[in-house]
Amino acid sequence: MSGRGQGRGGPPPGRGGGDRGRGGGRGRGRGSDTGSDRGDRGRGSDRGRGTGGGRGRGGGGNLPRYEDDYELAADPNNGIFTPQNENLQPPDSRVDEQENTSIRPGEEISLAGLSLDEYTLPARPSYGTQGRPIVLRTNYFSMLTTPGAEIYRYKLEITPKIETKLGRPIRRKTRRLVELLIKSNKILAVPGVATDFSKLLFTAKQLPLENGTKILQQQYSEPEDETPLPNATTYQVQITQDGAISVQQLVDYISSPAGITTAGFDKAEVLQALNIIMTRTANDNTKIYGGGTTNKFYQLPKGGNPGFDLGGGLVALKGFYTSVRTSTLRILVNINVANAAFYPAINLLGLMRLHTPHGSNDANSGLETFITRLKVCHMFYGKKAVKTVQGFSHPSVRYKLDHPPLGNAHTIKFPCPELQPTGKISVFDYFKKKYNIIVKQPQEPCINLGTKDKPTFVPPELLTVESGQQHNRKLDGNQTSRMLQFAVRKPAENARRIVDQGAKMMALSMTNPNLVDFGVKISPQMITVRGRILPPVPILYKSGKSQKTVTTSNGSWNLAGGTNFSYGKYLRDWTYIKFADNGIGKLDVAEFRRYMRDAGVGSDEPMHADGILAELRTGKMNQDADDKVIESNIRTAAEKGLKVLLVFLPSVDAFIYSRVKFWAEVHYGIHTICSAERKIRVKPSPDNNFRPPPGAVSADYCANIAHKFNLKLGGLNQTLPSEKLGILRDGKTMLVGMDVTHPSPGSLEDSPSIAGVVASIDGRYGQWPASMQAQKSRQEMIERLEEMFGERLDLWRKKNNGALPERIIVYRDGVSEGQYRTILVDELPQVREACQKRYPGGKGPKISIIVCGKRHHTRFYPTNAQNMDRSTNSKNGTVVDRGITMEKGWDFFLQAHAALKGTAKPTHYVIILDENKMNADGLEALVRTQGYAITFRWLIIVEQTHNLCYLFGRATKAVSLCPPAYYADLLCERGRAYLYKEFNARDNATTTSEQKFDWNRSPWLKGVHDALKDTMYYI
Repeated sequence: MSGRGQGRGGPPPGRGGGDRGRGGGRGRGRGSDTGSDRGDRGRGSDRGRGTGGGRGRGGGGNLPRYEDDYELAADPNNGIFTPQNENLQPPDSRVDEQENTSIRPGEEISLAGLSLDEYTLPARPSYGTQGRPIVLRTNYFSMLTTPGAEIYRYKLEITPKIETKLGRPIRRKTRRLVELLIKSNKILAVPGVATDFSKLLFTAKQLPLENGTKILQQQYSEPEDETPLPNATTYQVQITQDGAISVQQLVDYISSPAGITTAGFDKAEVLQALNIIMTRTANDNTKIYGGGTTNKFYQLPKGGNPGFDLGGGLVALKGFYTSVRTSTLRILVNINVANAAFYPAINLLGLMRLHTPHGSNDANSGLETFITRLKVCHMFYGKKAVKTVQGFSHPSVRYKLDHPPLGNAHTIKFPCPELQPTGKISVFDYFKKKYNIIVKQPQEPCINLGTKDKPTFVPPELLTVESGQQHNRKLDGNQTSRMLQFAVRKPAENARRIVDQGAKMMALSMTNPNLVDFGVKISPQMITVRGRILPPVPILYKSGKSQKTVTTSNGSWNLAGGTNFSYGKYLRDWTYIKFADNGIGKLDVAEFRRYMRDAGVGSDEPMHADGILAELRTGKMNQDADDKVIESNIRTAAEKGLKVLLVFLPSVDAFIYSRVKFWAEVHYGIHTICSAERKIRVKPSPDNNFRPPPGAVSADYCANIAHKFNLKLGGLNQTLPSEKLGILRDGKTMLVGMDVTHPSPGSLEDSPSIAGVVASIDGRYGQWPASMQAQKSRQEMIERLEEMFGERLDLWRKKNNGALPERIIVYRDGVSEGQYRTILVDELPQVREACQKRYPGGKGPKISIIVCGKRHHTRFYPTNAQNMDRSTNSKNGTVVDRGITMEKGWDFFLQAHAALKGTAKPTHYVIILDENKMNADGLEALVRTQGYAITFRWLIIVEQTHNLCYLFGRATKAVSLCPPAYYADLLCERGRAYLYKEFNARDNATTTSEQKFDWNRSPWLKGVHDALKDTMYYI
């Protein structure tokens, strides 16, 4: 009816079209107790079950009030999770015995000629004894398997391929076809069938396939179709046997002593099969959404409530993450609470108004990005049809389209001889004549449900959003706050949800037929593990000219009572700039300087007593103009010789913050500290009619700023007593943090990943200058590590009278278990090359590498009040290195911090290389004081890591991630700020999907201004 270059109103005749899904592609989410799971694309779930169609009309208003259908009974145990009718079981003694026989003290691995296939993790030299022993519950459940049971694996190959014109797989449709295949073919009508709904099939009994393969014919249909449509596609699905998987081999492996390799079987292959089998029950439940990943499952609250309102047209749902893992002597199932943002299943116009309450015709509102790729349905011809939103109307020279931008039902017109023999018909008149539908909101922009070259326009009031679609883009500030309100729950509540809801959703039991058919049973009771609480760490400051020891409690301390930074710097050549007339002036700044002085940072008067006022317009429409104002004022400050700017922002605005950092740090070499006016001022209290006097500023907030000032200027905020430094006490060890961050959804295509390296400069471990570069998109291994590591070694040598470190300990953040070997193959040689070029005679330092993991789902729950802090979490300093740790490796979980809210997440540390053994200079004498080498190795790895968590210079609290890795993470985030426009391009209405990151025209690719390169500018 219309060719290239012609638009249409309404749906095409008949059902047509292949991309009719009720959900979208999967993302790679990651979970958190205090935030949402995020994936790669805001495309929704491939399990969305549809909400029916109809002409939901109108829209606007608010979402219904969210009511959690999970009612918690009064807690009789004061925050301690105690399952009903279940006594606390001690940790499994059989596991303890096996663990004790698996340690390998002093065992070394050779890296000569290392290959990915040959590498094994260093063996655990011992289990720790430091600290007070405790017993904890943890969110793991024991999986039991039938001895000798086998699982049969088959590959699925579908012809023709189910994919878009661009070659992207249509996962929802593939899933539906595999569902039909299993239900419709007698050959698969056997007990024990599980699938990934894409390329793999697993059965408990071997299928009768001639020569190991068979081709099945499967006609496609949608769930709402009573029978396949006359023109429905028939697919060929070839099933090919791909071997048998022996679960017994896995059991034998995790029961064997350390040093036994996985020769003869693929551990990952067995775990993949068990994960798919375990999630079958949840996958079969049509009321559960797989929220963008195969191992997260979400369910709508009862009563048809769309979920917890996050604002801006999004809701939050609770769900559960699940994964099969291994440990010494047992297979375990890890289940954790998950939270994610979803699109509510409401009228599309209503959703648009929730997202942009001031009108849908604002091209800079981000509305088009928000709804593009959404699945929506309509009922124009009596049956439900599901389509994908392609955006609004746009003129296009490429496709010869003359549609007006943001065209509506009156302004978009197209040829339609059937209804209008001459000229063109408007979308409004098309629906009136074709379907007898009067569009009630014709001024709203129409939605393109076709393609760019053959658009099909429909008024949004006639469309309904399909349920189960996850929003995987970044939440704004208000939505993040709302998500935290929704997600943050105390440990006992989360544990009860896991046992009461999560275990039931996943059907964990000893009798679930979907599991039993495969010889699998899962205990519905959480296991217990042994842990220890390491002692608090004292901190060293100054009081006058003397050193002062400050005791810590619950992982925190304060600077009261004349306590100063260990080494305070003096602030010169500075001023403050205001991007809004917020009333901040001389009195505020004088009070701020007083608090700085109390902390140990003296200062001159600011160059401008009243500050510099440069008002910004703010808002997306004004970003280009605001950017020019920011650049102009920072350039002027640099020309006047200023070295430091205190910047008062009009609001918490990521764009303004990012552009301040870009211009100041990359172009003009000025340190900046950004502050929101509302944070620095003392707040009035309506409870007692308190009104702060003029110039009253928050002491706590000023102290926080003082920490940043001192670090940026090269100062030293706090140190540790020498006895708490272990191997670090002689000042000959350089600590290094390394991380890589990747472009988020909404970035320009091919936007780079950002790699960062920080390193200590001396034995005080208080200053951590850095190197940073952009690299190939989504590459986790650091490309130009030799160059960056060399820069860190050069600065150490400069700060230590020409001496280089004898030992290097690297804390590597952000890599998964499957990448441990790759670090040693790709990154370690670069580190060695940087050392070889600098160390005389080529004799380099001893190197240890510790991987830090926060993207895991392990949680611990105290079992008595003595081991619980005020937030009802385990006390800070809790360490677990047995029961759930690696069966063949050296790892531990450490919760160094005290969580203020929610359930504390420990950090998982894995030692993948350890050359710093007792034969290193100076170690033997220290070892003798400990009694034996094993304890000392424990000290330098575990207790050292815990103690370092008290050295994060920006806070008076122990932090959850060891500072070298924490600083590297902050550094990479700063790189993201330099490329803010590129990383947030999809929020710009002028950005098209064809635009890619241009390496030749990028505003930033590496480093900062020479004036800042040896400082902690990123803090």
